[in-house]
Amino acid sequence: MESSMQLTNNIVLFDDNDRLLVRLYAANSLKGVLSEVAQAFTRKYKIPIKLEFDYADVLRERILEGETADIFIADDVYNPRVLMQASKSSPVVNFVRNRICAIVKSDLTVTSDSLLDLMLSPQIRLGISAPKPDLFEDYAQAVFHQAEKLRVGSFKKLNSKALHLVGGSNYPIISDEKNKFAYFIQETQQVDIFLSYYTDARLAHLAAPSLQIVELPTNLAVRVNYGMTIINNSYSAAVILAMYILSPDGQEILAKYGFDTSLMG
Repeated sequence: MESSMQLTNNIVLFDDNDRLLVRLYAANSLKGVLSEVAQAFTRKYKIPIKLEFDYADVLRERILEGETADIFIADDVYNPRVLMQASKSSPVVNFVRNRICAIVKSDLTVTSDSLLDLMLSPQIRLGISAPKPDLFEDYAQAVFHQAEKLRVGSFKKLNSKALHLVGGSNYPIISDEKNKFAYFIQETQQVDIFLSYYTDARLAHLAAPSLQIVELPTNLAVRVNYGMTIINNSYSAAVILAMYILSPDGQEILAKYGFDTSLMG
């Protein structure tokens, strides 16, 4: 596959004296799935992986400022392209997709077609992630802009009512033992609907099966492209990991977590 072959630019081949360690920098939304990918990869190739998760914007700047990374994966393609355009990394591969959906509390009657009506209702409290550096803010705004095309005034209404509850230093820290979306919808009852990545909605539903996952209708749908790039002068172990992520084994793990792997199909 042509895109994956481009990953091999500016790679240093290792010999027996080189340290076999891949430093993988990745966006927070990939923490669960890439942790499992790393474990499976290390079992197969006996190559350890050091995982570093943060917001994509933050990781990009850390790499530009000189932190040593081998692979950078973001929940967009812009941030990896910044590194590529700065001659810091290989061409960017869009290797998987996610999508925006709604997590809805159990006692609301809703379908994809009625979701926008519900979101616009003054009685409904809408939750989204914190503003930047969390990229989800951009995707939520994209949904609001799509709504504006359908109904004039929707962007202002949705943007003004949306509660920023997840992520960022100024927002509540939720225990790792709790699902953050289930926490705000069921436990604290601060919101009725939460826009999220589908992969996060799936985890929320597993934690609290009564929560509803509602897909956005076609005219509101927003797809999220994930980009991967290899940092220049990385050892070839980084290429082996990148190719593993692109392989059927890696893609199977991504699909298990709810990512759309049709790009590699």
